[in-house]
Amino acid sequence: MDSVKILQIKYNNLPFYQSGSFTYNLLATDRVASKSSVFPIQGSIYTQNLSAIVGINASGKTMALKLIHLAMSIVLNNASLNSENLPGRQLIHDGTELTITFIYKAKCHQLHATFGKTFHEKLKKEYLYYKEERLAAKPLNSIKTKKDAFDFSKVSDKSIVIRSQLPDTMRSILQDDDSIVITVTKNNTTVCENLLALNDNNILITSGKMTGDSLHVFDPNLDEIVANKKTASDTTYKITFKNQEAITLTSLQQLNNFISSGTIKGQNIIFLIRNALASGGYVIVDELENHMNKEILHVLTSIFKDNRLNPFGACLIFSTHYTEILDFIDRKDSVYIARKSLETPTKLDFFNYSHSNDSLMRKIRNDIKKSDVFLSNYLGGTAPMYEDIKALEAYLCHKE
Repeated sequence: MDSVKILQIKYNNLPFYQSGSFTYNLLATDRVASKSSVFPIQGSIYTQNLSAIVGINASGKTMALKLIHLAMSIVLNNASLNSENLPGRQLIHDGTELTITFIYKAKCHQLHATFGKTFHEKLKKEYLYYKEERLAAKPLNSIKTKKDAFDFSKVSDKSIVIRSQLPDTMRSILQDDDSIVITVTKNNTTVCENLLALNDNNILITSGKMTGDSLHVFDPNLDEIVANKKTASDTTYKITFKNQEAITLTSLQQLNNFISSGTIKGQNIIFLIRNALASGGYVIVDELENHMNKEILHVLTSIFKDNRLNPFGACLIFSTHYTEILDFIDRKDSVYIARKSLETPTKLDFFNYSHSNDSLMRKIRNDIKKSDVFLSNYLGGTAPMYEDIKALEAYLCHKE
């Protein structure tokens, strides 16, 4: 199957990050000792099947997921920058740069885009467009090392497309908020699924019949849900519990009175996972732990680690407050840390658990749980400060 495999997403000129940049790898940068949790591309090149972003409240986890989703939407969905309900577009500034490296059909491609942002007088709102783009390609078999994957300095001019140098006929057809990457990926079938818009709203997005095969993990007494969607705003639900007559419901509010929040979210995730597994695609979930117990989280993450269930290298990308979930993840380079900058608290840091501070990470023994490292605040900014906890206690105990 010719699925698109994202190797790296990199932004520059993002003012809310301390470094001004944001780099996110799905290339397995550490040594691959076990084929669990990774998908083989060629030689020593593997991509991740699981990727977690961990951080305390207000550390930039959701922002990171939106930036990842935006980049993937451009390549996989050929999304226009001004598409309604496109998570991440609000984070782009005039002059922000995006470099995304991906593999598709035996070639390694790299798109470098510079965004413009202006106020559109006719539409009466802010408008994003491409100031410039450069799309380069090279044969996959030319990559011998991991570093080679990102080096396009020796690519011939024949393998490079520059937006401003396109023929006038093509430029007249291409909208200024559509990427030239559409010339490469317009026929790809790799899905990029997400629940970002539903993080604060527990709404069942699946339709049709849901049977005990997908329901019992979340509710062993629930045998069936049938969602009959008549129109965008008119859906009826028939639910059947063990040894009971079916119940017909006419609204989401009624459904929420009978079905737990965890079951609803679970069905949504299972629906997205099935789509991603079939195409080697991506599932992006903010705060995976919401409404879920620890064992169910273990089940969900294990699906992506199992090569039998995940033969095309689909990837689950999620954020979490609960560092214990990280102990389900075998690889250090699958984990990213989001935190407030230790230098400038109004800005953010985003770095890989395995590689960002090599001198510091070398002191952490491999047998120490990732959750213990985070909860101890060893890396800084990964747990509430002791002084802040004591101040809260004093505030709660204060008596006039």
